[in-house]
Amino acid sequence: MVKDLRIVHRNGAGHEVQVPAGRGAAVDVVGLEPVWVPLRHPSERSIVTYWWSATTGKHVGCRSLQRLSVAMLLDFHPQVTDFAAWTARLEWSERGRARRLVPDFFVRTVHGSTVVVACPPASGSGERWQRQRQVLELACREAGWRLGSPRLPSGDALSNLRWVARYRHPRYGDREVERELLAAFEVPRPLMDGVESCGVQRLVALPRLYHLLWRRRLTMDWSVPLGPQTMVRQGGGAAGGMSPFTVEEQA
Repeated sequence: MVKDLRIVHRNGAGHEVQVPAGRGAAVDVVGLEPVWVPLRHPSERSIVTYWWSATTGKHVGCRSLQRLSVAMLLDFHPQVTDFAAWTARLEWSERGRARRLVPDFFVRTVHGSTVVVACPPASGSGERWQRQRQVLELACREAGWRLGSPRLPSGDALSNLRWVARYRHPRYGDREVERELLAAFEVPRPLMDGVESCGVQRLVALPRLYHLLWRRRLTMDWSVPLGPQTMVRQGGGAAGGMSPFTVEEQA
């Protein structure tokens, strides 16, 4: 039985603060500094890295390549306005022992809700993970958060997004070139056909085209490999099948 479930975070002075899970709604978990950072150990196979977010302009920690892909999807999705990693941990007592858990991502959506995204272990959802999910569900109910399960797209869609994400930085933006590209793809046409017809040198136009795909000003069928014959058109919103997580209904 879970007892004394609480949220631990850092305040503006960098000191750890504990609050009961029932008061979690008052904690800006997305805007806080990390309360924990994983240490790389030679015996571990996981890779700790950081994703630079075009949404926030900040680096977001990822303790595996799977989580790096989830961070990329969070950064791409228009319903996500902010997200962070490791900014709070859960602590509780169970069977006379102290327990703790650090969720992977805290996400803020355009509707103002907070979503906790927790990735299962690469080895699979074992008994320990199932128990941790139960505690996460309890914490979300008490704190007024929502619990999200990561959802990675198909292989081709994920590969396409990884390529386009290389051009997510604002430095790849250029209003004049973008205007020509948007005009060229006012009606659907093959990628290279539109690039050749826009009147801009190919090596200049292509990075701007990928940047427009990242910003969803242009769109394509993400489920097929990206190439010269890919049909591209003006578009907006989230690409089909590219939602970074599914949100479970609270009991």
